[in-house]
Amino acid sequence: MEYKNLVFKVKGGIGYVTLNRPDKLNSLNTELMDELRHVLDMIEADPKVKVVILTGSGRAFSAGFDISAKGDEPEIYERSADEWRSVLKRNIDTFLKIWHSGKPYIAAINGYALAGACELAQLCDIKIASERAVLGEPEIRFGTGPPVLITPFSVGLSKAKELLLTGEMLSAQEAERVGMINRVVPHDQLIAECEKTARKLIKIAQVGVKFNKASINRAFENMGFLNTIYQNLELVTLFDTSRTEEQETFNQIRKEKGLRAALDWRDALFKEEE
Repeated sequence: MEYKNLVFKVKGGIGYVTLNRPDKLNSLNTELMDELRHVLDMIEADPKVKVVILTGSGRAFSAGFDISAKGDEPEIYERSADEWRSVLKRNIDTFLKIWHSGKPYIAAINGYALAGACELAQLCDIKIASERAVLGEPEIRFGTGPPVLITPFSVGLSKAKELLLTGEMLSAQEAERVGMINRVVPHDQLIAECEKTARKLIKIAQVGVKFNKASINRAFENMGFLNTIYQNLELVTLFDTSRTEEQETFNQIRKEKGLRAALDWRDALFKEEE
């Protein structure tokens, strides 16, 4: 398969997956998600790939799912719940390929990692961020929910409620402090630091890495991680397909003036509180 929205290469046992829509801050559209699903399956089947580094091109890891206006495509709340649930489940199942993989994934968070992409980064096994990174789920501020509810497992109850009820975003340093990521490094050292960690993992017997990852994941699954994800799918489906004043206003501005104007409208509502 020829990739148009991501770049994939293998070097020295390390697979490099780079989300590659820099003009759109690597937002996750249908085409990119299809390609991501394909490359994750290919990586799992390739014995030459021992560890994976996932990053983004340009100034973002990813701004999350693509919410730009798409011609005559209906808004989310204009779709049936069953239709939208199928879309969400397909995206969730794609993200969870990283969770279920027998290979370790390192997120190289080079810039913005927002909304669904914040969740994608958290699903990676080790998260290393540039000092320029910003993480969070601001989509909550215009009336949609987090599709993959991993944040409570990353940061605990109190901080998760603050982040997921307010849509507040975190600097890389604050994300490290609350446990969302492992560490912060200078921007120009990000990939080198991820490669250093990857080489450590390659030196360990791969069967050990595979089963140790599975053991840790099972611990969280026994605490209800996967049940939480799929129960949240039902709630987010209801949330997203409910018509709200905030969604309608946001979408109207987006259609008339563009996505940037809609985001500016959303953010302006909260500036005096921050």
